Amino acid sequence: MVRAALLVALLAMARPLLAGDLAALHEYFENTLIWHNQVTGATGRLWLNQDGHYFAFYNLGPQIKPPDVNGPFQVEGRIGTFTLRTERGASLLCLWPASPRLQLAAQIQHELYSEPMCYDFVPHAVDDVWNESADPLHRSYKFWLVKGR
Repeated sequence: MVRAALLVALLAMARPLLAGDLAALHEYFENTLIWHNQVTGATGRLWLNQDGHYFAFYNLGPQIKPPDVNGPFQVEGRIGTFTLRTERGASLLCLWPASPRLQLAAQIQHELYSEPMCYDFVPHAVDDVWNESADPLHRSYKFWLVKGR
């Protein structure tokens, strides 16, 4: 009995907390958000799933030297959970990387969606293309929301 209760509690903690209305994210589910950092040239992809999990992929471009066994790697990825919340009238997409939280080269460079934080969120539709200063350093990015994965 105690084991069953403990298992239920652990599973509840492992599930993402889906705060707020996720209707604004409907166009993002089963599709791909692509971005290009106009300053560093890095690109990335973000997949948001209806269950509150995300996958982020980063391509940091050509490297000066080959990585050792611990990196840095040209292509990196991260999984985690997300919530959509409203704060002072603005929508925020909040990402929490799964443990263990390995520090990626993308995170060291403060690339978009590489850090555990909340990002401004404005809903878009599939095939939309837009520009925005979106990362912690307010660098310019170009975005595409494309159909499929």
